[in-house]
Amino acid sequence: MSENILVIQTAFLGDLILTTPLFREIKRRFPGSKMTVIVNKGTESVLEGNPWIDQIIPLDKKQIKSSFFGFWDFCKELRKHNFAICISPHFSFRSSIISFLSGAKRRIGYKTAGFSFLLNEKKPRLLRGPHEVDKLLSLIYSEEERKTISRRPELFWKPESVIGIQSEMKKNGLEKGNYILVSPSSVWETKRLPADKFKTVSKLLHERTGLKIVLTGGKGDSKLCEEVGEGFGINLAGKTSLPEMSYLMSGAALLVTNDSSPIHFASAFNIPTLAAFGATIPAFGYTPLASKVFISEINGLDCRPCGIHGGRVCPKKHFRCMLEQDTDRMVEEGIRLIKG
Repeated sequence: MSENILVIQTAFLGDLILTTPLFREIKRRFPGSKMTVIVNKGTESVLEGNPWIDQIIPLDKKQIKSSFFGFWDFCKELRKHNFAICISPHFSFRSSIISFLSGAKRRIGYKTAGFSFLLNEKKPRLLRGPHEVDKLLSLIYSEEERKTISRRPELFWKPESVIGIQSEMKKNGLEKGNYILVSPSSVWETKRLPADKFKTVSKLLHERTGLKIVLTGGKGDSKLCEEVGEGFGINLAGKTSLPEMSYLMSGAALLVTNDSSPIHFASAFNIPTLAAFGATIPAFGYTPLASKVFISEINGLDCRPCGIHGGRVCPKKHFRCMLEQDTDRMVEEGIRLIKG
């Protein structure tokens, strides 16, 4: 049966990438349906070329938080689409309100969502245990149905969107499989492996494998990436759009990063991934989904995790979860992942 479906996912970039298997499965679950996705403004280009999505609506959360009338007008416009189903993987109270005001008769979300009383089909969501993709797929599938479904994210790009990065790669001699991507930043400071440790790991991997080191991140990460790759790295921080980041990631021999969104870019292309986890833990469900993975972490710390997202400073003032990371082990595991 053809349905007009709204999906609300205005979370961080990594969460949006992890929602791409759900987009695919919604279209399979509801053949012939039209799907509109609301995303956080600034992240929409990561869904470029996605064959499952019919329309993307960017939402400026800063604007709607500051203006009740702006929020009301946004919801009024949504109602004109005549949605039959609204699926809300984002569990803020604002998303539940949007779901209700969209006019959709079926409103599917999590029991633990803010203002979940506005939803009429509520699914349980465990904080720990299942991978985030499994939690997302649970909105439309039973546990038994999920067993045969691919959890790997899907990313696409349009040819005209990657001309710039193709030129940059040619200029720097970057070809498929001859470089390692290093993404040392994170929104949350306690999720960042210190720059000196990233530098040690990156330099040793460069020397022992002969592969080029490419540093990536946002515009604000340029200085950090310069510090990490000083003397040997190619700093592309702030020089790639989201489609260009996807393209660059698709040719990497290895990704070295924190518990942050690059993990999920890498999973989409099955790129071997070396990830340092500090304040957060793998049990939260945001681990890499590539075939070859090593998670570097300090076990036995009773202060881990110190929060779902990490924080600005270590609440215990010692930051052992990152300062005690074994760089020698990380290098050995990185080489193992590359060699397969």
